[in-house]
Amino acid sequence: MQRLQNRTLVRTNLENGDIAEVGLRLVPHDWLSGFKYIVSNDESEALVGVVEHERSYLLGDVVRITADPRGYICPGISCPGRGKITEIQEDDTDHFYGVQMDNGEFGFMKSARIKVVE
Repeated sequence: MQRLQNRTLVRTNLENGDIAEVGLRLVPHDWLSGFKYIVSNDESEALVGVVEHERSYLLGDVVRITADPRGYICPGISCPGRGKITEIQEDDTDHFYGVQMDNGEFGFMKSARIKVVE
């Protein structure tokens, strides 16, 4: 969680082009223990990341993706390598991170396959 300290989000107003720095805050997850949302500290409360048991995943993070022992990663991604988190989605049981790989592949995966490159 050290990397979240003093982080801000730069937001651009599309109507007039104004740029503003917005702080981030943590919001406890409703039904998953140990999970928190990272949202912008403004009226939009835009979801920009998730904290899973003290490990954070932010939109825009550069990540290294690995395969399981059988070589499987996720639908849409067949090769391990580097990519960037571009989306965060959830369903009734878990969170999934949309990763755009440097090789052009894209897929949604759980955090078990993701290591943030710092």
